Amino acid sequence: MIKGIQFAGIASGIKPSGLDLGLVFFEEEVNVLSLYTKNRVKAAHILYNRKIERGPVRALLVNSGCANACTGKEGIEDLYIISRELSSLLGIGEGKILFASTGVIGKRLPVSTIVKALPILVKDLKGSHFDHFAQAIMTTDTFKKTVDDTFQGKKRYRIMAAAKGAGMINPLFATMLSFIFTDYSISPKNMERPFTLLGKETFERISVDGECSTNDSVMLFTKRDEEDIEALPLFKERLLSAMKELSLMIVRDGEGATKTIHIKVEGAKKKGYAERIARRIAVSPLTKTAFFGCDPNWGRIIAAAGDAGVPLQPGKVDISLQGEVIVKGGVEVPFDEQAMKRKMNKREVEVVVNLNDGKASFDIYTSDLTFDYVKINASYRS
Repeated sequence: MIKGIQFAGIASGIKPSGLDLGLVFFEEEVNVLSLYTKNRVKAAHILYNRKIERGPVRALLVNSGCANACTGKEGIEDLYIISRELSSLLGIGEGKILFASTGVIGKRLPVSTIVKALPILVKDLKGSHFDHFAQAIMTTDTFKKTVDDTFQGKKRYRIMAAAKGAGMINPLFATMLSFIFTDYSISPKNMERPFTLLGKETFERISVDGECSTNDSVMLFTKRDEEDIEALPLFKERLLSAMKELSLMIVRDGEGATKTIHIKVEGAKKKGYAERIARRIAVSPLTKTAFFGCDPNWGRIIAAAGDAGVPLQPGKVDISLQGEVIVKGGVEVPFDEQAMKRKMNKREVEVVVNLNDGKASFDIYTSDLTFDYVKINASYRS
């Protein structure tokens, strides 16, 4: 538990069953930094939050089962209604509550259902109810995604984080909700740029299906006490670890996924070239289905690399799969296909593409594309 932070999660009726409404209450004002989707279509909670998150906040309300995206000005007005009711119940001033939503796009929040549930939700608030909150934000997730860590500065500090995400994960920014809480004190001015960079090294390096949601949100809540600047390097290190752990949980829980694939592109002239190639391979349906079938079809990998829109010399390209070189200079190196299939039949698969054209590199994590992914997403709305 983190002293001064209380959590709650209940079944309010937004979804047919299961917990669907989560609340975090801060006994004192806290600072917040947020990273949001790069999709030009943004959910109501993002448009609402941007108006108030520069100031200190006291609470966070998260719902699953309804994205509240593409709901016009009414979707934002619904949040003002809920905020007024919740502010009164918590005994705090208005404009101190942030929101986040996840679920089906195009549906407005069931305001009356939520307002009716708020007294029950507030009653559930406890420092020990972190798991309730983590469960309430899930949609197609198959397990809770939480991190709990500590580090030593002038005193012992704690980082607790929860995320949801399994589908619509785009490598430009992971499609998920992620919330990070700490009793470490740092001002937004001193943390804004580092937090953005940490996002690029974690949540922006994962992909499930290459689809970019309207609701992607990562929020970091920090205390407003005297800053412990000497502990900042260690805080950033532990924060990076927590964010990376959450992002990898999301990939591992990719809808229908059976494998996590780590794609490394090395030997590029520029990091941007390596990144473009890695991302292109990561979102290729042909490479992803090959991984699902444990098929060492390296032709799909090099074809995707050549379609990334950056300079590439095929005659220089080497490809390794599960630590074994199978392509040298753009030509296959004879290998035992059945033995390689067995090597690929693991939860974790590694691919290394060496362009042999420079020193820059980039890596990304993705999942395979399976029958179950199609089943889940063919009936997600219904």
